[in-house]
Amino acid sequence: MSNKIKYLVTSGCSFTHDSPTWANYLASSTNKTLYNVAMSGAGNHLISTFLIKKIEELLSAGIKKEEICAIIQWSGIFRFDRIVEKKLSIEDSSMKERPVHIANKVKERSFSSPSGTTNDWVMCAGSRNIGIWPELYYITSKEQAFLETLENILRAQWYLKSKQIKYKMFTGWDIFTDGLPQNKFINYSVDAETNSINQFTEKEYQNINNFLLKENCKWSGYLFDLIDWDNFWVHESERIKYGGLTQWVADNLPKELWFCAPGNGHPSSKAHEKFAEHILRKP
Repeated sequence: MSNKIKYLVTSGCSFTHDSPTWANYLASSTNKTLYNVAMSGAGNHLISTFLIKKIEELLSAGIKKEEICAIIQWSGIFRFDRIVEKKLSIEDSSMKERPVHIANKVKERSFSSPSGTTNDWVMCAGSRNIGIWPELYYITSKEQAFLETLENILRAQWYLKSKQIKYKMFTGWDIFTDGLPQNKFINYSVDAETNSINQFTEKEYQNINNFLLKENCKWSGYLFDLIDWDNFWVHESERIKYGGLTQWVADNLPKELWFCAPGNGHPSSKAHEKFAEHILRKP
């Protein structure tokens, strides 16, 4: 990473938020000031939104574009947020959507809701089977979810290019291949993806024979080819195509370093450290 860069802006889900993650290790090892706007449970709309907002704040504060580097970790395609009328929460007392502004009750990440608003900004994490979410999931196809993810990747890509800011992207796990049918109602902390089998266990995962989601998404798959792959890191091996952090860890580290705890699909601190050292520190 260039010495000209002084500020590192990172965004993602819990794979980036739950300190220490690759973001912390990368910032400390390269002596950069870290602005980590990741949120546990965040989907790709929140990830791109928070990234753009933070960079706009830095540029408005007089920080030069040459001094900023953005790194984005993309999350599961079936993670949603919506801005809804407050009366929905009042009328349905069973609703427990997580307000985005409280940042999953992480004080240092929370922010005030706008004064005078008549709306709530809510996310589906932890609430898929209650409130407004079952109806949304019922009508949302896999292609629609994939389309929204592609639009958010491209929004961030085009924004960063327009501001001439250096960046790198990667996924937390495999979100681009189409394996087992998605059970989109599963309420699970790391998300059940379209191809979730063995991604978050010690069993061998392989997707080399899977179709790419773009091939099965006939209306919108062409957007996949608009991604600038020169700035998007993916893990590839004899068994894996378009893999993410999870697949790199499984292919490069001993099993005892894969996860932070038994039965928990989040990478260990050592896995984050090694990923930052061997992948993200490269130009």
